[in-house]
Amino acid sequence: MAFKRINKEFCLTDSTVNCYGYRLLTEGLQMDRFTPPVGFFMHNRDKGIAVRWQDFKTEGDKLYATPSVNTNLFPTLADEIEAGFYVAASVGSIVALEVSEDETLKLDGQTGFTVTKWYPREISIVDIPGNYNAIARDCSAPTRKINIVGGLSKLYDENDNLLYDLSGNLQLNIIEKTMSNIKPQLTVAMLSGLSLADGATQGQADTAFADLLARANRTDALEKELKELKASQNSEALAAIIAAGKKDGKLTVELAAKLEKDYAGNPEGLKSLVDTLPAQNRVTGKAADLSGVPEKYRGKTREDLYVAGLLEPLKSECPEYFNQIMKGEI
Repeated sequence: MAFKRINKEFCLTDSTVNCYGYRLLTEGLQMDRFTPPVGFFMHNRDKGIAVRWQDFKTEGDKLYATPSVNTNLFPTLADEIEAGFYVAASVGSIVALEVSEDETLKLDGQTGFTVTKWYPREISIVDIPGNYNAIARDCSAPTRKINIVGGLSKLYDENDNLLYDLSGNLQLNIIEKTMSNIKPQLTVAMLSGLSLADGATQGQADTAFADLLARANRTDALEKELKELKASQNSEALAAIIAAGKKDGKLTVELAAKLEKDYAGNPEGLKSLVDTLPAQNRVTGKAADLSGVPEKYRGKTREDLYVAGLLEPLKSECPEYFNQIMKGEI
């Protein structure tokens, strides 16, 4: 692979405030996790690796490194850097490990949070950076400094969840879990979603958001209550259909138990099925012989007879009918 080492040091990052209002502490940079130390061109990964960074060194809170350019994929980039057309680096895909809203850590003009522990996944060569502090310098003239340094593109957590994008929008679901002390900016989308007018304060947004959560909780509770009520009504309807089927002589004890299980939650389906079964006919093919059976015993289930205290009298008066009842044949 062809590459060209550039005799310029780029200021990759420092602890000043970037144009998005937050800042990265150089002392919290985990350099051992920036591996391999590569960069793209304008943060475009699809075009391949543009540079490899080396010879890292710090001066105060500034981190410097020199790039080697991949001239196979970017044949003119090295010349453009040496000619001064591309002189800025931009820290990209930042993994935020610790973030703070501590006011004592904020500098003048800082409106956002402070990232106290972090590392980048790549550092690109760019035309316009986001942190105006220092530009690339010729290694042979280290005292020459102009103000522009690595811009900051997107902020992620360790699981690649986007925390902060170029528009300044914080992802609330991630913030709640890992950065709960950060107050999101009131974007147009948030104002619209909370039914707030443009210019609303953070306090108004907090109140509206709390009200939204309360309404959501009430809705969840109501849905749960309705679900439980429907389940109770279904259970009662099933029991009534089963009891009627037994009383009409359409269901044996065994068949009733099976149907009650199979049609749980579907009383309409069970009723439709039971309605098609003829009275006094059995799945076994047996029919009740009611000759000589007193009227007080007819059409009653075993349970009905037990509750009425008629099982023992039935056993004495009509033993065959009693045996059919006990076997669930009728």
